[in-house]
Amino acid sequence: MKRSYFKKMLSALLPILILATQTTILSCKGNGKKNEKNEIVVTVDANGKANGDHRFSKIDDSNFYIDDIRYTAQKGDLIVSGYDEAFFKGEAKLISQLNYNGREMHVLAIDEGAFDKCKVLTSIAIPSGVTSIGNNAFSGCWELTSISLPNSVVTIGESAFVGCKFTSINLPEHLTSIGKTAFMGCSNLTSITIPKGVIEIEDATFMSCVKLAYVTIPENVTSIGTGSFLACESFKFVKVKAKTPPAINMMTFTNHGNATLSVPLGCKTIYKSSQYWNGFKEIIEE
Repeated sequence: MKRSYFKKMLSALLPILILATQTTILSCKGNGKKNEKNEIVVTVDANGKANGDHRFSKIDDSNFYIDDIRYTAQKGDLIVSGYDEAFFKGEAKLISQLNYNGREMHVLAIDEGAFDKCKVLTSIAIPSGVTSIGNNAFSGCWELTSISLPNSVVTIGESAFVGCKFTSINLPEHLTSIGKTAFMGCSNLTSITIPKGVIEIEDATFMSCVKLAYVTIPENVTSIGTGSFLACESFKFVKVKAKTPPAINMMTFTNHGNATLSVPLGCKTIYKSSQYWNGFKEIIEE
């Protein structure tokens, strides 16, 4: 009796389960705009029409707009070179790949000054594959409160994010170079962790980050430039993983007299005897 009942129930449920599975599979196929990494791929046909809801506008043979963002073709790939000032506002949705004129082009860089002084930019996600952020790329973007960088980024140019308003930014693990004044005046930034590939923190990199309270400096850093953390008024805790104190000067840190410095085990004495490092309120070992 029970076996017969369950057979009838299974027969009734089976079509529903199959339909649900098919629906799930179909929904996973999407509309062709994004790949498995959730990045935007745009295809433009011979008539200049882009797939999905994307808009394509050709400027010349090397420059064009896709969804109000300007791209420039260089050496078979693309750089983000600007935006349409007449129409762009809010969130910048960058593509990662363009299929056009029989070519597959990937976005590899954010050009120098691409969004310089863009007062309407509020958020941006840099696609995977981008390796460099140019000088002044986002300088003066006073309303930029949200940004994500892929691990493919290895260089950040000078003054790249001056004055931006994000509270946090995850620096990519493969990053090796941060230019001078790159984050100067990021007044809402509260913490930063420098990746281990960086060996030098340039002059004024985090100058006037007035809310910056927590900093982690990796073991490979050998020098920290003049004004790197000047006028960081909210310093509470700085963790340095280098066993040998990085070279600094009297203008590297200010407002650190009430902050704690954390150093590797067995290194307290050498930091305590190092000029300018001994200006922290206390030095602990971890």
